[in-house]
Amino acid sequence: MRGNRMLEIHFRYSLGLVTYRLGDRALSHEAFMWSVLGKPHASHYPGFSDDPMGGFRDLRADLEEYGADFLKGADTEFLRHCERAIHLEKTRPRLPV
Repeated sequence: MRGNRMLEIHFRYSLGLVTYRLGDRALSHEAFMWSVLGKPHASHYPGFSDDPMGGFRDLRADLEEYGADFLKGADTEFLRHCERAIHLEKTRPRLPV
């Protein structure tokens, strides 16, 4: 935690859900990385390693390379990613039914 920010991680045998929180706003790691990188599934985490520590190494790499807006940016910078993630999800191509 830092002020009104929190990095929430779930662990059970290996690293699971990772959520970024700013006040009452929350963003999954997948959505945050998609917003930052401009394409889905381009981040290090999840890397699907057999090593339980592998997920933590991958998450650390993502935070070091792409996490500045959450870790040290202004609230408005991270909130911009929250809004962009909503837009990306709404406009994501869907498979035909």
